[in-house]
Formats: sequence, structure tokens, C-alpha cells
Amino acid sequence: MPRLAPRTRLAILAALAVLAAAILFGVFPPAAQDPAYHHFADRRTVWGIPNFWNVITNLPFLMVAMWGLRAFRSAAAFQERWERMAYATLLLGMALVALGSGYYHWHPDSATLVWDRLPMTVVFMSLLAATIGERTTMSAGKWLLLPLLAAGIGSVVWWVASGDLRAYELVQFFPVAALPLMLWLFPPRYSGTRGLWAMVGFYVLAKIVEFFDGRIATVLSTGGHPWKHLAAASAMWCYVTTVAGRSEIRAGGLPPSARNV
Repeated sequence: MPRLAPRTRLAILAALAVLAAAILFGVFPPAAQDPAYHHFADRRTVWGIPNFWNVITNLPFLMVAMWGLRAFRSAAAFQERWERMAYATLLLGMALVALGSGYYHWHPDSATLVWDRLPMTVVFMSLLAATIGERTTMSAGKWLLLPLLAAGIGSVVWWVASGDLRAYELVQFFPVAALPLMLWLFPPRYSGTRGLWAMVGFYVLAKIVEFFDGRIATVLSTGGHPWKHLAAASAMWCYVTTVAGRSEIRAGGLPPSARNV
């Protein structure tokens, strides 16, 4: 963690958000959905299920959401009530990702893609708000939760209404940059949060194997997209497991388990 004043750290985070939005909307033209996006490398039908591996690999999202319920048994995992609400929203979003993404991959086109992207924005934005609260101030996370969720859902609605993907791209990719930045810039509020870095790593891996979907298919018959689902589900498993095992860092310094987090 760099030795910077709290206001400087907040300014860096705010500058990233402004810069990302300015570049996306000020430099790039409106982005339409590429029809080729729906042409995944593995389109095999197995047991009567079209695009079998792309469909079935969404089940881990539901399994992780169910596993994540165990965090509610921990009295130390959440300092404030709104954090429990944000976490519950994230778990609901994950369960809906399993359904929505499975539905999309059963018959991939722009109409079904809506139901894949809507729940993903719920996961992205609830995770972003929870991390803002945990790493900056609780009040910031609390008051940003609903606006961020509205912005996430609104980005998909805007894409459907206008055909412009830029708002959704901001919602999807800004957390990828902001989360590791917050983990680096701000001290943890909870001990036992090393798993958050693993979450970031698995999500980066998910985007890599998604990009190389076709090339991976030349080596592995399943292609890269099913591995994207598994890597993304692993990222969320890291998060829910971290939340279930964390505890508040008391005043007076870090406990031994929290050093070098």
C-alpha cells in the first residue's frame, strides 16, 4: 500500500472513473453489438442441449451463490446492515447469471443476451459498492449501492434502446480496474482478505480465455468460453469464501492474521 494521504487516494480513484468515462464517451464512437459475438467455437449439442458446454458451465455460478449463503452465519463478516444487503444482492445476481447466461447460450442472439448481461451488472455493481465501503468509507459504499445498481441495469436498458454498448462496457470494465486499485491504495477494514487478489486474478483469466475462445478450441474441443465461465465462477468463489472468513480489524493495529494483506 503506497504512503499517500487519504484524500489523494480518493482523488486517484475518482480520476480513474472520470478518465474512463471521458475516454469511452469522448473518444470512441457509439459501439454496436457485433453479430459475430454470438458465434462461439463450441456449438455441439449433447443430450439434446444445444451449445452444451457453454450452457452447462453456468451451473457453478448457482453453486457458488448457494455456497456464499454461509457468510450470513458469521457475525464478524459484516459491520453494517447495508453490507449484508449488498452481499445478498450479489448472491442473487450470481444465481440469476446462472439462469440468464444459460438461457442465452441455449439460443445465443442479441435478444437473449439481455438476460445474460442484466444479472452480470447486478454482480459487478454490488461488488463495486461493497468494495468501496470496505476500502474507503462505509458511508460511500452505502450511498453508492443503489445508484450503482441503477447505473448497471440502466446501461443494459440503454443498449437495448439505443444500440450503443459504451455504457455497458464502462459498467463491465471499470470494476476490473477499480477493484485492484482500491486493494492496493486503501488499507483493509477486515482481516483475512487476501483472497480478493485471487478473485481479481481469476477474473482476468476469464477475460483472457474468452478472448481466445477459437484458438483454445484448436487445442481443447470445448473452446475457451466454457473455461471463461469456470474462471469467473472461481473468482466469485474466492470472494464469497473471503467474506465468510473475514473479521473486523480493531483499532490499535492489525492482528497477526491481517499483516501484509
